Amino acid sequence: MVVEKWQSTASGLTVLWANFESPLLNAYITISTEIFEDSGVPHTLEHLVFLGSNRYPYKGVLDSLANRAFAQGTNAWTANDHTAYTLTTAGAEGFLRMLPIYCDHVFFPTLTDAGFVTEVYHVNPKLEDAGVVYSEMQGRENTSGDLLELKTQRMLYPPQSGYRSETGGLMSALRVLTIDDIRNYHAQYYAPHNAALVLCGPLDREALFDTLEKVDAMFLANGTAYAPPGPPGWKRPFVETRSAIPPVIDGTAIHMDGLDDADPPKDGVFDKLRRRAFVEFPEKDESMGEVQISWVGPPLTNNLALHALDVLGAYLTDSAVSPLQRAFVEIDKPLSTDICVMTTERAGASILSVIFSSVPTAELDTLDAELVAVLRDLVENGVDMQRMHMVLRRERLRLLSQLEMRPADCFSDVLIHEFLYGHSDGSNLPEAMDDMKRFDAMDAFSACDWADLLERYFIHNARLVVVGRPSASMAVALKDETKARVAQREATWSAQEKRALEKALDSARRENDAPIPPRMLQDFAIPDSSTIAWIPVATARVGPSIPGVPARLPNATAEDEAVQAHVDKDAPPPPFFIQFDQVSSQFVLITLVFSTACIPQSLRAYLSFYLSMLFSLPITRLDGSGEKLSYEEVVKRLDEDVLEYDVAIGLGSSFAENVAIEFKVERTQYRDAIAWLRDLLWGSEFSLDRLRIVAAKLQQSLPEQKRDGRAVSWALSRTMLYAAHDSTQLANSVMAQATQVPEIVAQLAAEPQRVVDALETLRGTLFRPGFLRVSVAGDIMALDAPCEPWTASFSRRAWMDVVPKPVALPWARDVMTALGTSPSKKGKVCAMPASESSYAVFTAKGVAEYTDPDYAALVVTITILNAMESFLWRYIRGAGLAYGASIRNDPEARHLHFILYRSPDSVKAFVEGGKVLGALANQEESMQIDATMLESAKSSLHYSVADSEGTVGAAAMESFTDSVIKLVGKGRGHALLHDANQVTLDDVQRMLTRYILPLFDPAT
Repeated sequence: MVVEKWQSTASGLTVLWANFESPLLNAYITISTEIFEDSGVPHTLEHLVFLGSNRYPYKGVLDSLANRAFAQGTNAWTANDHTAYTLTTAGAEGFLRMLPIYCDHVFFPTLTDAGFVTEVYHVNPKLEDAGVVYSEMQGRENTSGDLLELKTQRMLYPPQSGYRSETGGLMSALRVLTIDDIRNYHAQYYAPHNAALVLCGPLDREALFDTLEKVDAMFLANGTAYAPPGPPGWKRPFVETRSAIPPVIDGTAIHMDGLDDADPPKDGVFDKLRRRAFVEFPEKDESMGEVQISWVGPPLTNNLALHALDVLGAYLTDSAVSPLQRAFVEIDKPLSTDICVMTTERAGASILSVIFSSVPTAELDTLDAELVAVLRDLVENGVDMQRMHMVLRRERLRLLSQLEMRPADCFSDVLIHEFLYGHSDGSNLPEAMDDMKRFDAMDAFSACDWADLLERYFIHNARLVVVGRPSASMAVALKDETKARVAQREATWSAQEKRALEKALDSARRENDAPIPPRMLQDFAIPDSSTIAWIPVATARVGPSIPGVPARLPNATAEDEAVQAHVDKDAPPPPFFIQFDQVSSQFVLITLVFSTACIPQSLRAYLSFYLSMLFSLPITRLDGSGEKLSYEEVVKRLDEDVLEYDVAIGLGSSFAENVAIEFKVERTQYRDAIAWLRDLLWGSEFSLDRLRIVAAKLQQSLPEQKRDGRAVSWALSRTMLYAAHDSTQLANSVMAQATQVPEIVAQLAAEPQRVVDALETLRGTLFRPGFLRVSVAGDIMALDAPCEPWTASFSRRAWMDVVPKPVALPWARDVMTALGTSPSKKGKVCAMPASESSYAVFTAKGVAEYTDPDYAALVVTITILNAMESFLWRYIRGAGLAYGASIRNDPEARHLHFILYRSPDSVKAFVEGGKVLGALANQEESMQIDATMLESAKSSLHYSVADSEGTVGAAAMESFTDSVIKLVGKGRGHALLHDANQVTLDDVQRMLTRYILPLFDPAT
């Protein structure tokens, strides 16, 4: 891996490039976007840039071309200090062709009046506020997290600081924003001397610089190129402006110049080290609030202190035995269900934050004092250096793991930060990236050094406390305010003004939707797929054959056979199926998948409860020693031996009628990991103290869970489609748990043994060899004994006495109601006072298998429809009817879903979706899928497959899920690319009629 920093002497454009092998190349065109108001101009530009440029003045052309470059459109985000425009391609060829086109959009966008109307803000014919950006912020502005963060910014930074602003845009400011405001801001900040191109992935240097020469020529031709450091009078955002002045927290004053007022202390006694304010958020359930506590941290130049504070945050919160978890969460009456410690790096000084979630309202105002008391006790009693060294070791390994699993994320974060705040000559980049040197330095820290950090930055440092209180009346007031605004327009606007609204909106849509000249897309050649550097995976299997999966890999390559020979020479395998996937990795990822089909209906709803404490129960070691470990000892030793451990219902967002347990360990810990799995599954003890604490935490988290609109919409949908007596997923949804968890709490108070018995039965039923599939991924050839530890640890248990024949893993389609099998004329609605947006899921029949003859054609059709700036995007998101609208293919359930996300009017968005799809199916003149769109979708699928196999861990897991879970055999993604290449326009029309249109027909 090599990291380079370059700067153009002609334009001032900075290039930061992390060069490493990968199937994917990630690019981030980054602009430092400082603003001193809440208009949301940086956020609006993030949207308007994609509506066309000087050379390509058509909405959607950028994403349409990106789809032809082995990408899946483009994307962007707006942070408090920068905006980043992203492009990820499979291979580098498509990226190099796209870069000049992308830069033309970012630096020379059209910024039309029509684009502002549809993409930013307008009043629709119903006299409601609308627009894509407005709709997005409507779904965000009054959430608890956004409200607490904004109040924190208001109390730390004065109006002269860019860090005070809501860069997304407050709704009140968006309603008065103009396109000229946006144009003026773009002219000032969107210039090459204020921009960086951050690249992560493999590139040919000569080809890159040839392309950059073309980009520089664009700047020179347009007169926007200035040699570094920029034009006369230019001040580097944040670094050379008043935003660089560090904030001051003073608890002795209610009023501070330019800052929001503090709330006076209850007892009237001011504390210099504590400044506090309250903020309300809309919530019908007023039992739980949130607390955000902030301190001014070290300057950005102190890399060691910043890194040490990150490690200290992990020490304080990373497990059930960490000091803050033990003090606030793992207690009989939890004061919080989750605690997050984070550092936000800003010019002048960083900001340290501790965020408490789901805090009982009675405890909100005293929680920060209790936190400081806990930290003071920690200093007085001394930091546990044995545990601290364990945390340091884990954090070091976690970084190495992330470099394997998410290398682009790791590098891009550092490189974007370097552009925003680092020295222009790159002199501090080597130090900023030398994490290992800092880990070495921290290894030498004493307990006093860590205590000094706690005292300096948390205990003796002034803190800002923002208390978030739930308010049912606020939820009502927000809705009343919106209704009143509409009513006022209705009463005061003339009929002519109302007609003018509709006319202006229609005109803007026509202008924005001007067709892209076909040659503009066709002349962009699709890259050669041979340029994609796929990650090789060799596979071996042991154990009995399982339904749908042969005991040996068909069509094995020489590499497969080598791995198979290596595992075969080991001890006899255990009597369950294991797939080994060989990839180049320092770590081993172990995944156990258990079917839940065997669980009795009466026990299904206990599963989330059980799994939430799987890693934090007392155990008896089953290695013959009979050693008993308290739950604290279990957690401590797990953290020492296992880098990552997790358990979930389902794999990702699918196959949630199964349980997946994952361990990630160093190769040297492979045997220990398997022994731990044995003891956690069969050696744990259901201590009543632990059961009561875990149940209390779950109950306390319910109000926060019920504020998640997306989760609630899916849970509501499944109450109609999934059979309550068969479905584990349904029994453990947020809707079901809202009833089940309080019942468990009541049972633990009245009949505790009943709960213990239920959990024992649940465990004894679930963990059986016939219900188990195991995946082992990593450098298998480096394991001396891949099989023997499984045989040694897993074959001595009582459940091995009777080995049932392996059964098929359940799919969602196996647990359907009659309605789920044939969706028709049924719906449910749930009010959510905490959200100003709506979320919706509509379901119809889909394909029944991943091997269905229609699968590839349906995937291609959905890719066309879901593409950025394609039909759903243009007519639903572009019209301000929803922030997101998409179609999801779910062969596991034999369903197809139409999904709306953050919609101000789900009904209207659904109706519009039906019109659009109907027009496409009828091939109306203005609504047709053509050969270019089909070709682009096939190109975009290359990215989808490369992304699913983009790292060694992902490639290995894809091999397992394709073969063992989806039952399509190894190489599903590459087979899909082959099959997709055969799909015709007639096939697409057939998919529209057969599968897509029924989504919008109440009868189907």
